[in-house]
Amino acid sequence: MPAALPDAWPAAASYRNLDHAGPAGLAWEWLRRDPAYQAIAGTSAVAHGDVTLVEPAPADCTGRWGCLAMPDASLGWTEAPVLWSAAVDASVLQVVALPVMDRQTEPFDLIGSAAKATVIRGENREHVLLGVGAGTIRLDVAGGSLLAGPVALMHDLSGVVDLEPALAALRRFLEFRRTGHLTVVPPASQRLRRQVLALRVHDALVAGASIRDVGVMLFGLGRVRDEWAGEALKSQCRRLIAMARDMAEGGYRELLR
Repeated sequence: MPAALPDAWPAAASYRNLDHAGPAGLAWEWLRRDPAYQAIAGTSAVAHGDVTLVEPAPADCTGRWGCLAMPDASLGWTEAPVLWSAAVDASVLQVVALPVMDRQTEPFDLIGSAAKATVIRGENREHVLLGVGAGTIRLDVAGGSLLAGPVALMHDLSGVVDLEPALAALRRFLEFRRTGHLTVVPPASQRLRRQVLALRVHDALVAGASIRDVGVMLFGLGRVRDEWAGEALKSQCRRLIAMARDMAEGGYRELLR
């Protein structure tokens, strides 16, 4: 069989918008490729201005995939309002909404904020996503409600195991409250850039690529022609293929921890 053409598999340019996806966006890109998820995805939603109330996912789906709602799998990370469970997402901020009792307290008004919000009403708390795409912040409201007007927010970090993701999210939330703008996630780290490569490899494998095809896609036809007899390029391809398969089987959840 003749070698695949260099442009037969996903081009790097198709994945450049993932540079600012962050862990949550990349996790969604893996989840929406899951055939089992695709078969049942779809969530009813009701919009009230910039606030959208979304139907929660069934409990077994949340346990299986870590998502609290099930956006349409055709939506990319810049469009899909994905609320990850605090069980898998270490950056979720736990808050309590209290009545505003004095003038010294600066109230937070979800309805009047500058950001779009997606809200799921759970059994004992509200799950809130501020924004869509690169600047999202996740809140779990363990008491009170953000839907009833301005409130005073109390942040609870007492049960947080890994403080750094929560503190990074808290800093971004405080910046949002100060400026009214959600800051964009910084460009991908080396670890996340490798995840993007694995995603590209996964898409090529689904399209029928062989390990040699993966090598051509990543390193170019000329280099593969010259070096494929050795083990270096093959080993890099095997590692990325193994990563792609692991992530597609649920390993993407580790991105959020």
